[in-house]
Amino acid sequence: MKKGIIFLITIIVIFSLIILGISNIKPKEANNEKIKIVATLFPQYDFAKQIGGDKVDVTLLLTPGTETHTYEPTPQDIINVNKSDLFIYTGAYMEPWSDKIASGIDSNTIILDCSKNINLISLEQHSEEHDNHEKHDDEQNDNHEKIESESHNHEYDPHIWLNPENAIGMVNNITDELCNIDPQNSAYYKANAKNYIEQINLLDADIQNTIKQSEKNKIAFGGTFAYMYFVKKYNLEYVSAYQSCGEDTEPSAANVKKVIDYMKQNDIPVIFYQEQSSGKIADTIASETGAIKLVLHTVHNASQEEIDRGETYISLMRKNLENLKIALS
Repeated sequence: MKKGIIFLITIIVIFSLIILGISNIKPKEANNEKIKIVATLFPQYDFAKQIGGDKVDVTLLLTPGTETHTYEPTPQDIINVNKSDLFIYTGAYMEPWSDKIASGIDSNTIILDCSKNINLISLEQHSEEHDNHEKHDDEQNDNHEKIESESHNHEYDPHIWLNPENAIGMVNNITDELCNIDPQNSAYYKANAKNYIEQINLLDADIQNTIKQSEKNKIAFGGTFAYMYFVKKYNLEYVSAYQSCGEDTEPSAANVKKVIDYMKQNDIPVIFYQEQSSGKIADTIASETGAIKLVLHTVHNASQEEIDRGETYISLMRKNLENLKIALS
């Protein structure tokens, strides 16, 4: 009899433990496990961190300092993305290799193109507008040589975040996805996004005020050109040795001479070049014009030093603003 009672009690205890264990199994969004995010480029890496706060674990797919256009994903990259809850990329025009990663996902990882609902600028449209600008300059100055067209590797300029309005669109896209994944914390994500958008709006206003208060509105680029969204947003006139960011050859001597002549004619004190580049062409132009060479950051990636310093999209764009002030002085 006693053995029967002991056996019955044992069975009850075992079932109680099983039921207790089952009741403690909760969906990801309801427990304390962080949402794992893999972001291809620095802008969405930063945006996801700002929005997700302490509820997300964000990994930057590209190692610091890696050139986006020549990057090739490794098998380990695909494995890491498969282990994530959310994979964020900017679109096929910025990362043509993203399709390779997406096609290798066989898990429940959610894929987000954070450029959705953002209007892209075609390079053909840019070329036509640039040619029209050059034609207008020719009418004002007969000696003003027309810049020679360079080939490019992209149908659209993918550097959408250089227009702060597009950066806000990216923030909203990421916020919506995080709220879908983790609805219980949607108020938290929305509050963080609202705060960051306010900072982006302030950045935008400061850039506009700087340009409005400046006597000049012309700038010059000696490196590959990735700033179409920036110059169009702020209605800046510019000259560039390259026509796009996808150049794989040196610009022609005529293009370089065009930049030099334009800078001399318009008394432009700064020649811009892209971060992580040697700036050789900018050096040549600087030596011929007496201009100083400054970086205008594309923000598509960051160096390890910048990441260690805690740089953000906004902090890097504000450094661009400081260099822009010098260029427009």
